[in-house]
Amino acid sequence: MSPEPNLLVLARRRRGPALPLILSLLAAGAGVMAPSRASCAGDDPGSNSARSVEPAGESTSERPRGPLLRLGRADAWFGLAAMVGVGAAAFADHELRERALATDGRRARRLAHAAEHLGSPEVVGPVILVGYVAGRALGRPALAGASARVGIPVAAAAVAAGAIKLAIGRVRPEDAAGESHPYQPFSGHDSFPSGHAALAFATATALDRETRAGWVPWVAYPLAALVGWSRVRDDKHWTSDVVAGAALGAWTAAKTYDAVREWEGRSGRLGIQIDGRGGALRTAVRFSY
Repeated sequence: MSPEPNLLVLARRRRGPALPLILSLLAAGAGVMAPSRASCAGDDPGSNSARSVEPAGESTSERPRGPLLRLGRADAWFGLAAMVGVGAAAFADHELRERALATDGRRARRLAHAAEHLGSPEVVGPVILVGYVAGRALGRPALAGASARVGIPVAAAAVAAGAIKLAIGRVRPEDAAGESHPYQPFSGHDSFPSGHAALAFATATALDRETRAGWVPWVAYPLAALVGWSRVRDDKHWTSDVVAGAALGAWTAAKTYDAVREWEGRSGRLGIQIDGRGGALRTAVRFSY
């Protein structure tokens, strides 16, 4: 005989809340995901600390050009840490889901609904595009350039997350009861990784790299973690989906941002082309020398 619904609710409410656990798991990784400001300043072609006095007669264009994408030991350690984090979260997926579902108060619902938009492409994309268009229209090249340097890493993270979703085919927790296999590649199931978490952490990482303001990571990464919690609380993702999305978004954004800066350092120009012909709005990234 199954327990009465009210007893089941009481039993679930006795569990500890999922919000502190999930946010702690994501926030712990934020310190690893956040780029080192010292290394960022030293590698940033546009920063004052990265500029050096050139010998007479030697131009920047004569320097040997390195690869746009650099992979090193830090990336290997990051990948290992991400795999350990995803594995640990996967081990506790069902327990964390139960705790998240038990958090069903009105405030929790409203907070999750508000946080979800911070990782939505329908919100993040237009905001970045408006910043770029405003910079061009108002003659503010710094605003336009910053918007492009943030937007391109965010777009790269979104594409990477979408491709992995398609290949993995993990069933979402809300649909898990009706499916016999949790992983069904190329089936249309798209739980792993979380696209919202990838987009939120990619935005936080790009903003952190673009600005030198010390308060940015203390605001951007907790907000991104809140997006991840909202996806678990709304039963849209497993916690391991969110951890994987956070790691993927942060790493992809960091490497793409560095590549964009490297391109600009080679006297290249970066822009976003907007085409409204034919009644449809199309956007494309334009690179030129």
